Order: sequence, then C-alpha cells, then structure tokens
Amino acid sequence: MDGDTPGAGHGTATRPAVMYAWEFGANLGHVGTFLPVARELRQRGMDVHWAVTQPHQAVRLLPESGFAWLQAPVMPEQPRPGPPINYADILLRFGYADPRDLLGLVVAWRELLRLSDSSLLLADHAPTAILAARTLGKPAMIFGSGFFTPPQIHPTPNMRPWSPVADEQLAGADRLALGSVNAVLANFGKPPLEYFARLFCVAEDSLLSFPELDHYPQRGPARYWGMLPAAVAEDSDWPAVPGPRVFSYLRADTLHLEAALQALHALRGSVLIYAPNLPATLVARYAAPHLAFSPRPADLKKVAAQADAALTYASAAATVAFLMAGKPVLMMPGHLEQYLFAKRVENMGAGLVQHPEQPPTELAAMLQRVLQEPGLRQNALAFARKYANFDQNAVIGNIASRIQELALGTAPSRPETTP
Repeated sequence: MDGDTPGAGHGTATRPAVMYAWEFGANLGHVGTFLPVARELRQRGMDVHWAVTQPHQAVRLLPESGFAWLQAPVMPEQPRPGPPINYADILLRFGYADPRDLLGLVVAWRELLRLSDSSLLLADHAPTAILAARTLGKPAMIFGSGFFTPPQIHPTPNMRPWSPVADEQLAGADRLALGSVNAVLANFGKPPLEYFARLFCVAEDSLLSFPELDHYPQRGPARYWGMLPAAVAEDSDWPAVPGPRVFSYLRADTLHLEAALQALHALRGSVLIYAPNLPATLVARYAAPHLAFSPRPADLKKVAAQADAALTYASAAATVAFLMAGKPVLMMPGHLEQYLFAKRVENMGAGLVQHPEQPPTELAAMLQRVLQEPGLRQNALAFARKYANFDQNAVIGNIASRIQELALGTAPSRPETTP
C-alpha cells in the first residue's frame, strides 16, 4: 500500500493505482529493483500498492520511502518426486497441483486487487496474481527476469539441461498445472487456456535483462529493458593491501559457503565481502588484514569499477554490475534460477560456474582463473562495450511511462527499451 497508514492511498479517479505483486523468491533484490520505479510513479501522481511474500525484507527498504505493504497470498511448498524439471513443475509444488488450492490463492489475490482499486498488476514472479488479474479482466505487466516468463512454447522447457528429460514428462507437468488453471478460470466464467505458457500472455512482458542473459535461450525475439539498479547502495572500504581486488557477495545460505570463504581467505590480494546475516563465528574465523566484511550493502557499480573480479552466489544484480564494468565473475548458484542465469554468463565466456551438485574442490583454482585468464576478461569487456551507452536511469523513466500507459488505458507509445 502507499502512504504512512496501511490501507491509505487507494486509487481514485485522479490518482490511478497499480499493485506490485511479489509471490515467489527471496531477499532484497525484488523489492529493491522495483523501488526506484515506484518512487517515479508516485512522483507522477500514481498510487503504488505492495503485496510481498517476505514482509521482513520489505521493512528494510520501504518505510524510508513512505510505502506500506501487505502479505502476498502464498502456500507452503508441497513435496513432489524428484527435483523440478520445468517451470510448471515448480508451480505444482505451490498450489497448482490441486484446483482447490489454486482457487484459494486466486481468491485472495483477487481481493487484494479489488481492495487496492488497482487498474494494473505489476507481477514480479507472481504467476498466481497474473491468473487472478485475468479472472478480473485487469491488465498485467510482468516485471522481472526471464526465469518466471516461460517462452510461448509447449511444453515449457527443461530447466535442468545437464539432465535430459523426455518431452512427454515435461508436457505432463504442463498439463497438470494447466488443468488447475483452467478449472479456476471456469469458476469465474473465463475461457480456458490452450497451453500452460499462455498464462504469461499479458499486456506487457517486461524482461529486465539482456538477450545474452535470458534464462531461456529458445525464447526468440523479445523486449529487453536491461537490468535496473538496486535501491540499496552504500560506499565500502577495501583492505589497504597490495594485489588484485576481489569483491564477494554471499549469503548465509549460499551453497558451499565455507569453501568460498576459504578460497577468498587464501587469496593474495584485497578482498571485500558483503554477506548479510553471516554467523559471527564465520566472520571471526575468516577475518584478516587482507579480508574485510562489509556491514552494509555495497554500491555495486562502484565496487565493480574498483575490483578485478567477483565471486557471488550468482546474484543477477552483482553479476551484471561486474559485466557492465568489464570484469569477469565466479558464480556459485544454489538453485535453478541462479544456475540458468550463471550458465548464460559462462556460455558467453565472461565467467565460471561452480555446479551446485558437484563438490567445490576446484573453487580456489577457478577464482585464480577469473583473475588471470585473458579470455574471460576480454569477453566481459566485450559485453561492457556493447552496452556502454546503456542508461539505467533512462530505463526507469521509460518503464514508468509504460506502466502509466497501461494503467490509464492510453494509446501505447512503446518507448525504446532495447538496450
């Protein structure tokens, strides 16, 4: 919600309203990416309502900008055999396997949309909110990475490319999820979808990425806005020691965390680490004159310009900041979204990936490679040169303009957004 009081700021005839919906995902990246756009929309006279899956993260960013928020409708993960094979299979674990469960979630989303009087849904990894908007006849704009916007093909693609999956198995997951979706649509007198990916045919599909980094290389032509800057950014101090500079963005739940800390500790150079909520015992164990733990989120653009390379958990924001600075990256993804993104970086030769299902025995050697191999740096520089004129602030304004057009129902001007 918008305003100091929860429930205040409902859209009126003079102040149109939009709802930002964040259903799946974790950490500050989702809210932090949309926050600059939300501020711009408010300056243009629009109300912005927030439905977030992690209120404890929202409280770290939104109060300072005068925004309040509501809890997004979510369902605890339900067990299914084996790891998820495609996007439909992910959703089957969160209510899409049973039409009754999905209906319960959709009704909750419908009420949020109606209570907020929002004329447009902004869906940041929020497929159920998209379905709810469809049942209400409200337009939706997808806001975020390509991971949660499957290409318009049937079945939705295999998300584990290192493990072949039969098309019929992928189609089976799609059919089960589609059955629940169509049952919900029928409940509200809406026509069925032909195939599962049609759920993501919305008024605007805004891919906040670059073509080279799209999670789905088979997507085909699409509108890419480029990566937006996160709202969290503060100056950080590097250890005053000689040698290469390496910035590391880790989390307490990062896969192979101690292996990463060991590799960074063994490095001869200046190491700056931002690792929120890291246990104090680990900070004490690995602190050293050449290795500093930053207590605050780093200004990624500045540290990328100052550093020689990065080691991250495959954070999209940190990775893109380093690529835009022409610096290679070592990535340690912990789940499918991060892995697919990291593989795109590796495939264009600008970074290396520690496979999440393999032991990190070569991590220290991989870190040396991203510092020393000319090819990795050259490919990162090629990416930086290609997008040297990319203006993130201009993209914020263009996205805000597009949101206004959709919310007000005016003729689309479609500002230039391809980076």
